[in-house]
Amino acid sequence: MTRNQTYSQYDKFMGRWSRQVATQFIKWIEPEPHLSWLDVGCGTGTLAETVNKNCSPSLIIGADPLKSSIEAAKLQPENKGVEFQIGDAQDLPFDHAKFDFVISGLMIKFVKDKVRAIKEMKRVTRAGGMIALYDWDMDSNMNTTRHFWDAVATIIPERIESPQARKTPMTGIGSIASLFELTGIKEIKQCFISFTTQFQDLDDYWVPITKNSQNVGRFYKTMTGEEREAVYQQIEKTLPFNRNGSISFESRAVAIKGKI
Repeated sequence: MTRNQTYSQYDKFMGRWSRQVATQFIKWIEPEPHLSWLDVGCGTGTLAETVNKNCSPSLIIGADPLKSSIEAAKLQPENKGVEFQIGDAQDLPFDHAKFDFVISGLMIKFVKDKVRAIKEMKRVTRAGGMIALYDWDMDSNMNTTRHFWDAVATIIPERIESPQARKTPMTGIGSIASLFELTGIKEIKQCFISFTTQFQDLDDYWVPITKNSQNVGRFYKTMTGEEREAVYQQIEKTLPFNRNGSISFESRAVAIKGKI
């Protein structure tokens, strides 16, 4: 897969929704202009791109452990002005107290040692600075892929609990708030971010989620042809179609922020 394909695949699958959430997330943070930012687990750069467009940062760096994501992010014109480099959330390659804002989107649930990651984010944040995260509202089943997993649970329930399913790990916002408190982060606040997820038709929903390299795409590769067809037909019955054949439903993210 080329770097442009990596970017395009993710953007069709999740980037277009991440961009909507990121815009609301940044407004909720209420940042002043001309400050320094770090986006931890930046992927192909959606959140960093939003900061760059809306916050006039003096510095914006995106860090991600995947070389393929960093290389893809660097090629995109939308990311002009953003610096990207390889970096693990659990061992950030930056000096102490380097950034005014350290942020992350759709990342923390995948980190093995969340306490260590949050401590690292705190370490590189200046006194008086802010750490802020957001992720899909998995606890209330309001993520954008829920219709796929609901169909799988109906058609092949024996597979949904298997290791091969690799369903997205669930991280409650309450548990992250506890980790913020544990690591000494102050003035902790939380909010929900809601938006309407829209698709032109069934294929506009189905193709991006099954062809991506993340959780749904990995599971899709393990399915037989018969399973794929049965799940497709089940989704066709359960998705909320509009009269013109388009699809729209509410999705929701949870966000948390705190001061250093």
